[in-house]
Amino acid sequence: MSEAGDPVPPPEATFESLEAELEQATRRLEDASVPLEERLQLHARAAAMHRRLEALVEAARKATAEPGKDAAPGGKDPAEPYEKVRDRLAAVVNALEADDLPLARVIELHREAQRLAARCEAILDDAQEAVERAAGGPGCSESDSDADAPV
Repeated sequence: MSEAGDPVPPPEATFESLEAELEQATRRLEDASVPLEERLQLHARAAAMHRRLEALVEAARKATAEPGKDAAPGGKDPAEPYEKVRDRLAAVVNALEADDLPLARVIELHREAQRLAARCEAILDDAQEAVERAAGGPGCSESDSDADAPV
């Protein structure tokens, strides 16, 4: 909850900040010692954050999809969700941390990590731009009213 008690995340919130706050709220919701009233407020806030995250991902998906093109180089879907790209990047980084890799494999993994990191950054940049456009556009109050709906 914000200090004002507003369950709606601020429009300038980044994907990362929303994701971190949602994880924190989830841990708090799983704590059986949290009073019911606080749990209900946390649930409303978590639902609003989840909707905002879904909107960011969908905006990024739409912004990065190129009509008329098959798959991106390497057979990767250009509209692949941020979470999937991020998870693949984490797996590549974990593989790079292995001590016994031959140099050729390290170079190959490093290039893949750079490509995935650039893809993640592009998805997040596009999502941030979409949020900024939505926040400044005439439909901004419409999306905020959805977040106030009872859960």
